[in-house]
Amino acid sequence: MTYLPKEYKIEKIKNETEEVKLLTVKTDIDPEPGQFFQVSLPGIGECPLASCSSNSKEVDMLVRNVGTVTSKMFELNPKDSVWIRGPYGNGFPINKLKGKTLVLIAGGTGIAPITSLIEYIEKNRKQFGKVEIYFGFRNKENILLKERLERWKKKFKVVIALDKSEKGWTGEVGFLNSVILKHNPDKKSIALLCGPEIMMKLVTETLNKLGIENNKIYWSLERRMECGIGSCGRCLIQDVYCCKDGPVFRYDFIKPKLDNEEASNKL
Repeated sequence: MTYLPKEYKIEKIKNETEEVKLLTVKTDIDPEPGQFFQVSLPGIGECPLASCSSNSKEVDMLVRNVGTVTSKMFELNPKDSVWIRGPYGNGFPINKLKGKTLVLIAGGTGIAPITSLIEYIEKNRKQFGKVEIYFGFRNKENILLKERLERWKKKFKVVIALDKSEKGWTGEVGFLNSVILKHNPDKKSIALLCGPEIMMKLVTETLNKLGIENNKIYWSLERRMECGIGSCGRCLIQDVYCCKDGPVFRYDFIKPKLDNEEASNKL
């Protein structure tokens, strides 16, 4: 396991929205789809980020300006440095996904780890079955990775939903659970989710109604990441660490632990 961060250079920076930038960093890290790493700036701090690419020569990171570290990252320019340690955790179960129909579901910047999986599938397309992608965003201004979405539409079923209707929008409107119910994915599918936990919970309930059982549903709990090495204990769920045992969990395994955690918090 890598504990010390290493310096890497930023190759490109793209403004995705007013709040989110896409940083491309030249590196040999090559994380597996769904893994994460810790990104730091000396004297400022570090934060966990998931790769949104599948590339052995560089990594893409979606950075939302929401904290001390990410606000400083927003001030960086190409050729500036960031320090990265990792990758950490267990990503998506690639071998169990091969040959299967996949339903990929994410909201907001939760699309990052799902995006790394999509790019892996693109490069190994013959190994996977039908792929359906469902992404949810607050509004048109917050849609991320627009160029990739257009590329994926030529290869997969891609459904983009906004929380509310907007002028000129012809796509889906509503929360992802209702949109997925409308599209009715095959009950033999394997579903992979990332985003706010309340969103994933509602979507999972809908998937259950459609016949997709919990042992065919995977949650990425990358939002709970902290130190990355099981030291701080902040990502602990009962007896499992998101950083070491996850962040990707099969839902029938993690559900009782999440339920017990919720019950304990109410006491």
